[in-house]
Parts: sequence; C-alpha cells; structure tokens
Amino acid sequence: MLHPAQRSNLPWLATITSMLVVLVWHCLTFGMMVLRAPSDNEQILSFVAMTIRTVGEGLLVHGGLAFLVAQWRGERSEEWAFRRPLLLAGVFAGGLLVWSLLAMFLYQGLFLLMGPEQMGSWLRIWMFVLGLVIAPLQVWSSWRLALLVCREDAIATPPQSGLRLRAAGLAAWMQAAGTVLGVSMLLPLANAFDAYSPVVWLSSWAGALLAGALAFGGAWLALPRHLSRLRAGRLLGAGVLTFVFAYALAVGVGVAALVLALGGQSMDQTAAIVLMVMLGVLPLLGMFGFQWLWTRVLYSKIRRALTT
Repeated sequence: MLHPAQRSNLPWLATITSMLVVLVWHCLTFGMMVLRAPSDNEQILSFVAMTIRTVGEGLLVHGGLAFLVAQWRGERSEEWAFRRPLLLAGVFAGGLLVWSLLAMFLYQGLFLLMGPEQMGSWLRIWMFVLGLVIAPLQVWSSWRLALLVCREDAIATPPQSGLRLRAAGLAAWMQAAGTVLGVSMLLPLANAFDAYSPVVWLSSWAGALLAGALAFGGAWLALPRHLSRLRAGRLLGAGVLTFVFAYALAVGVGVAALVLALGGQSMDQTAAIVLMVMLGVLPLLGMFGFQWLWTRVLYSKIRRALTT
C-alpha cells in the first residue's frame, strides 16, 4: 500500500532528475571544452566562469519547469505515484539527454553556418531565445514519454490538498528565473561589461532572489487557503503579467529619474533622499503588489468555489 505522503513526491522526483541531467551534461561539455582549448589558464578560468553561470541558469530553469510540468500532468491525470519511480526517472533523464544532444548539434550547425565573425550580440540573443523555446518543449516531451512508457505502473490517487505553499513557491521561481534569464539575455548588448564576471552574475542572482521573495509574499497572500489544485495556467498567467507590469514600472521610474537628472532642476538634500528612496522602493513594491493583484484576480473563481 502506498503511503499518502508519497503522492506529492512526483514533482520533486522530476525536479531532481532534471537537475542531475543538467549537472552531468555541463560537466561533460566543460570537459570537452577544456580538452579542446589551448593550455591557457586565463581561457580555462573563462570556461569555468561560463560553465558555473550556465549550470546555475540550467538548474533554476529546468528544475522549475520539471516541477511545473509534473504537477500539471499529475493534476490532469490524477496520477501522483508510480510503482517503479526509478524507471520513470530514468526514461525522463534519457529524453532530456537526447534533447540536449539535438540542441548541441543545432547550435554547432548555426555556428558553422554563420561563422565566428557573424556571431554578434543580436544573433547570440536570438540563440538564447531559441534555447528558451526549446527548454519547455524538452521537459514536457521527455516527461510525456516517461509517463507513456510507465503508464502500466501508474497509481490513481485522489486530489491533493494544501497546495498554497507549493503554488507560492512556483510563483517565486517564475520571477527569479525571469530575472536571471532577462539579465543573461540583455548582457551581450552591454559590451562594456564582462557577462561572466563574478560581480555581474552575483548581482543578477541577488536581484533574482529578492524578486522571488517578493513574488512569494504577494502570491501567498492572494492564493486561497485550501488550494487542492495548483491550476498551472492561472499561475503562469499571473507570473507573466506580474513580470511585465513590475519591470515596466521599474523602467518607468528609471526614465523619470533620468528626466529629472537631465532637467537641470536643483533639489535640496531632503528631496534627493526622497527621490532615491522612491527609486528603490517603487519597483520592489511593484513586484509584490502586482503578484498579489494578478494572482487574486486569476484565482478569484477558485476562491469563490472554495467558499461556497
């Protein structure tokens, strides 16, 4: 007999498997880069910095995607447990590795087709966007394949309960991943900075953790207390709307500050301090407030159904 506590472990199994695949794959690619590179300590250190940043992004993105996909599929099929979970994880890992090989061949083909002289900032951004499109397809199709192979092992279970914490955590993951990926996508345009320097990627991760914490707080306050289904579509919609509105507010505040700075208007010390506080606080309040607003709006129907 399956213990009831094991029902919620399937998304975590998918997450851990996806993260292990990311680690193994990047360790292999890093080894190949070091073997093919000349014996230059500076270049090897550059490879190390690039690998650490890429691994961090891969763990964040693929781990969260695997959790979201497994949770969504579990809610649709009411299959939260399998008799042979290691077989499920093995098939899932195999699918992820096959997709990683295909993506590597695709990127190498584009590199050979364009040539090093054509690999400018905009082309790198488009390749980065292509990777973002491939990642959800990679995770979804691999998990779907694993479910098909292990369909005879599935155990139907009743709906879960108490998913408020899980939903708020996924909301935090969305904003943290969006922040890290946004910085990584825009850095190639800023040629004055080294995209792989410790200061740059530590700053981006600090901003991501702050954005995630604020999104967690907003989602936690807005979600229904007794949530039995995560409703991935609603959660994803709230996350996208929050990201767009929060960073639009941040850009608007930055533009307003630039206009005031270039306007030549003199301000006393008190007004300058108030302006600096507003520049720092408004975007943060925007992330918290928009997450609360859009989560509450999109989950309003669920809340009314739970209270009636």
